[in-house]
Amino acid sequence: MMIFLAGLPAEVAAEEIKQLLSRYVEVEALELLPGEQPEQTIATLKVSISNAEAHWVTRRLTGLYWRGHTLSAYVSLFSGNNDA
Repeated sequence: MMIFLAGLPAEVAAEEIKQLLSRYVEVEALELLPGEQPEQTIATLKVSISNAEAHWVTRRLTGLYWRGHTLSAYVSLFSGNNDA
């Protein structure tokens, strides 16, 4: 299952994101995709959880104010995960 986390500060480190997410989900893999503007930095998160759990996590993260930025989280509809 893939989750996209948007609205991150440009200078954020992967370990900082993993620490933030540790109370919600265990992250298997994380990739940072920098944007042209600081708030356009996106993290792709690979997690091993159910669809329902992924949506729970995104609801908790969306709107969270962290390090001067408001976060948005989305569950990928095309994660390549055929487990259901």
